[in-house]
Amino acid sequence: MTMVLVDTSVWVAHFRKSNVSFEALLLNDQILCHPLIQIELACGSPPSPRSKTLGYIKKLRQATIATPYEILEFIEKHQLQESGCGAIDVSLLTSTLLSENAQLWTLDKNLEKLAIRLGISYSNKLH
Repeated sequence: MTMVLVDTSVWVAHFRKSNVSFEALLLNDQILCHPLIQIELACGSPPSPRSKTLGYIKKLRQATIATPYEILEFIEKHQLQESGCGAIDVSLLTSTLLSENAQLWTLDKNLEKLAIRLGISYSNKLH
């Protein structure tokens, strides 16, 4: 079964307007989360009741968390310096590759471009 690491951009878009594809993944327990995404969502305005929404997100399956060393190796191996992505983005890319049968769903153009290049883009499958 394909697991999907859902980037903050997709969560925020879903909070604004319900997404059928997102809901199907959620119902089928195919969504992976990452601590950095949880933190980004907590910094924003998730739907009310806030604590309940954040609690549900916290209970989702977690992607494999890449170590700083793994992320640094990943940046060098894939020549991601000056790619337009920051620390969180490369952390998510690395974690997606380390997670079994995982793909990354993002609405961020730079991150999506890299996910396509690495063969791990989920949103590419939706078009």
